[in-house]
Amino acid sequence: MSRGWMPYQNNGGTSIALAGKDYAIIAADRRLSVGYSIQTRESSKITKLTDKAVLASCGMQADRHTLHSVLTSRMQMYQLEHGKEMSTHAVSEMLSRTLYYRRFFVYYTFNILAGIDNKGEGFVYS
Repeated sequence: MSRGWMPYQNNGGTSIALAGKDYAIIAADRRLSVGYSIQTRESSKITKLTDKAVLASCGMQADRHTLHSVLTSRMQMYQLEHGKEMSTHAVSEMLSRTLYYRRFFVYYTFNILAGIDNKGEGFVYS
């Protein structure tokens, strides 16, 4: 059995989120590994997108970093154009569209978005 070139590297990771009537909690490990080798224990998988929405992604570190950078820049553009932050539901739609546009050469990430809507109710999208 021969092993060919693979464009993706799964750097692993674990993330979890929980939401309720007036809260949303998200957590992820900080370990970055390649196979059985641990590269670092200080690699954050969580990005704060707005004051009420947080994204955690596991999978390939390079794709995770790129996806979080793209989303952060789109959030800043929305803020400048509209003078307000996106709602949690709008952030989930933007994430969905961003991932869909890359469906043929995908971001190799496994995402969980947690946040609170304008009414104070918590949501988790995966």
